[in-house]
Amino acid sequence: MPLHAPRTVEVPEYEVREEVRVDPSRTALVVVDMQNDFVKPGGSLVVPDAEGTIPNIQELLSLARESGMKVVYSQDTHTEGDPEWRIWPEHCREGSWGHEIVEDLAPRPEELVIQKVRYDAFYGTHLDHFLRLWGMDRLILCGTVANICVHYTAASAALRWYEVVIPKDATSALDPFDLEASLRQTAFLFDGTITTSAAVKVGGGEDVYRSKVEEAATEH
Repeated sequence: MPLHAPRTVEVPEYEVREEVRVDPSRTALVVVDMQNDFVKPGGSLVVPDAEGTIPNIQELLSLARESGMKVVYSQDTHTEGDPEWRIWPEHCREGSWGHEIVEDLAPRPEELVIQKVRYDAFYGTHLDHFLRLWGMDRLILCGTVANICVHYTAASAALRWYEVVIPKDATSALDPFDLEASLRQTAFLFDGTITTSAAVKVGGGEDVYRSKVEEAATEH
């Protein structure tokens, strides 16, 4: 099959919010796949900018932990014969160094770690169960890869009427275009909020979220 010549494509504009205020009792921070194979030198599928997002993710973790926000990690998990290794090089083999979440962002014992076998952290897992149990209706998503596991988790969350917030400086992709295209789709298609890690604040104000489900109920 012939390859098409490279061409320049402009990603349509999307809003990047200068401040996003959240209610920590109804918001969960989801750290997606920040594992050695994706982040650290020597990993089998390193995302070039992933390690550089660690300080911003640490900032989000500090905010979440200090405010009592729920923290969830997804952990890409594969075993021998996994068909995903026909698409990508072998990565995140269960029990290996590459499978481990990076030490810089290590989960605390009380924080939920969701092991997932596909891009979407909701697929075949108990993530939605715990979010509903906790009364969450807004998710702050960060991590890697922006247009793969972050994106498909954001899509799955939006389809369940969670509001999605993505701090763009706390996520990374294999190519800058992929990052920008994914963020635009999140804003445009999922009615998600794009912001930065420093712009996420805890407390009141006009941005305190009323869930999509409650809002839809008032219209009927």
